[in-house]
Amino acid sequence: MASGSLTVRLAVLAAAAAATALGAWLGAWWVPFLVGLAAGALGRTRARTPARTPARTRAWTRAPRGGVLAAVAGAILGSAIPIWALALDGQPVGATARVIAGLAGLPPYAGVTVTVVLLLAALQVLAGAWLARAVIPARPAVQEREQPEA
Repeated sequence: MASGSLTVRLAVLAAAAAATALGAWLGAWWVPFLVGLAAGALGRTRARTPARTPARTRAWTRAPRGGVLAAVAGAILGSAIPIWALALDGQPVGATARVIAGLAGLPPYAGVTVTVVLLLAALQVLAGAWLARAVIPARPAVQEREQPEA
């Protein structure tokens, strides 16, 4: 794996985690879906880069493989951060999670509710990425062709 590709994946993970954490903190539960739309669009579009472009520049201009999985991991991390911060602050996160689990028909355990919340964030990212890839047409990477000498 090229280091440029790893850098892009880490950037996608950090951006997804930051956006999802901010959205969760503000109560915008739908932000992971928007993260999925962005990750799917990034994975679908490819920039037109000449063949002579350095490899590290091409890593930023072409779509990374695994960008959606990095966005899923970032959304899970971003959804867990506010829950963890509230628990560290002494808020009754566990008691609230047990009540929500009971109302949802789940076993009344806090861990079950937290796991369901994190899985829902992951599913929203995957649904958004699927929608973006279904709507945005694929463009193959175009490289410069050398003109034949006449």
